[in-house]
Amino acid sequence: MLIVLLPESTNVTAPSAAPWHWWRLDKDGSILDSGAHALPELRSRFPAERIRGLVPSSAVTLYRLPMPVKRQSAIRAALPFALEDSLGQELDELHFVAGSRRADGKVAAAVVEHESMRMWLGWFDDAGWRVEAFIPVAALYAEQLPDAGLRAQASPWPSSEEQIIVTSADREPAIVERSLAGFWLQRSLAERDAEDRQVELLGLSLDRLGMQDADTITESAQRPVPLATLLARCAKPLPPMNLLVQPYSGGAGAPPWRKLRGVAIAAGLLLAVLAAQLVSEWLILSNERDRLRADIDALFDQTLPNSRRVDPVEQFRQALDGSAGQGAGSSMGPLLYEALALTSSGERGRVTQFRATPAEVEIELQLRSFADLEAIRESLAEKPGLRENLQGADSGAEGVTARLKIERGES
Repeated sequence: MLIVLLPESTNVTAPSAAPWHWWRLDKDGSILDSGAHALPELRSRFPAERIRGLVPSSAVTLYRLPMPVKRQSAIRAALPFALEDSLGQELDELHFVAGSRRADGKVAAAVVEHESMRMWLGWFDDAGWRVEAFIPVAALYAEQLPDAGLRAQASPWPSSEEQIIVTSADREPAIVERSLAGFWLQRSLAERDAEDRQVELLGLSLDRLGMQDADTITESAQRPVPLATLLARCAKPLPPMNLLVQPYSGGAGAPPWRKLRGVAIAAGLLLAVLAAQLVSEWLILSNERDRLRADIDALFDQTLPNSRRVDPVEQFRQALDGSAGQGAGSSMGPLLYEALALTSSGERGRVTQFRATPAEVEIELQLRSFADLEAIRESLAEKPGLRENLQGADSGAEGVTARLKIERGES
């Protein structure tokens, strides 16, 4: 992973012209390499490395404030209005980030200009890099707290001017220039309670800060936090405070489609349901088509047993019109209609099977008794132009089964 230190000045318009300080870290956070190169050159040198940016204190301000609400969404919504009186800019010009809740119950927060965020992201985008996080340098010292009062230590970060890092238990860390550190510390001490006016110096001396000797200021033998330890915190999966939250989450300004992501997901689910419904209906219709085709084939083989099946529907139509091998002079339709109408009338019998040609119709009937059979035969005999012939009859448990042959001609 690469950690790069962003330029201190927000007026930089061509980051490729100036070198950026960078550190390459191993998986355990140890420093493998470091240097200073322009961002495009760094990209060509380490094209496969992930990258995170360190934001200098001149571009971001840290706050700590009480927040009675617990939910993160409520904290994010209330944060701009809670800081409104402390800011000298319009709220819509600023990007607000809520951090973790500190030991004193207050919530850490960071404020940075939208213009700066867009500019930084544009630099990485121009270099072809998707940055993972923007971390305020001062936030790396949030755990370096004195027992009481203030703690001041020299900054190990490369800078055009020497900087001092000040931490306390009741405020977020601050980074000030060494030339202003004495004045800044004296003013901060004046704002504190008398018993809490103490300053612990790490790697610093009073004359270096331009401060007069005082009982409240002690020079500690403890060494400042090494740079390697701070960089290892930058490489953690969850950095101390990441400025890349909405609307900059994902390493870029929220693209237009991301705002519609919920609608797109709902539309995708709806399309999936519709597609599944269409596939289901297609399968049902396909199965019904196959069933009907099988029924037509079976009916064709039963009705026209001596015909070769090519197009059953068309062949049925030709047979009914009298054009299926019997000539156009006669038609099977009227004969078949009259035969079925007479044998099925009065609910005396039920047609179970038939075969028809333009000249004759063979019908198999299921009857309740021989009396019903005789009644049907009498009806057929009374019909002029028809001649019936009993092919066979048999009685059983379900009634009488008979087979009649009906032809055109004189009875």
